[in-house]
Amino acid sequence: KQWYQRRVRADVVGWLSSTSYTGKVGLTVKIYVDPTKIEAFKDLVSEHLTTSLKEPGVIRFSANRDYERDDVFWFVEEWESPSALLVHLGTEWFRDGYLVRSRELCAAPGQRALYLMG
Repeated sequence: KQWYQRRVRADVVGWLSSTSYTGKVGLTVKIYVDPTKIEAFKDLVSEHLTTSLKEPGVIRFSANRDYERDDVFWFVEEWESPSALLVHLGTEWFRDGYLVRSRELCAAPGQRALYLMG
């Protein structure tokens, strides 16, 4: 589980740090939460949104519940540039706060889609 999360994140960070593309990017993440830890995850998400929405370069950052499953959440993010998203992924809050705490609350590896906007 941890190898998969590190590998996917490394691939995203690798592209963000090496691309010559400077336009807007989007990131959608599907997260599978342990059904016994949904309330704790919702608290973490609230903190994550409050912190992330203050970051430079963020256009949109939302967390949504799945329409079929209470234990599935979708993060939908839009950033001004790959470098803005890269800065976000490197913040102390994201690395040492959100990532560390969310791993304890997730039931399975999430899925990510990174895309160019416009």
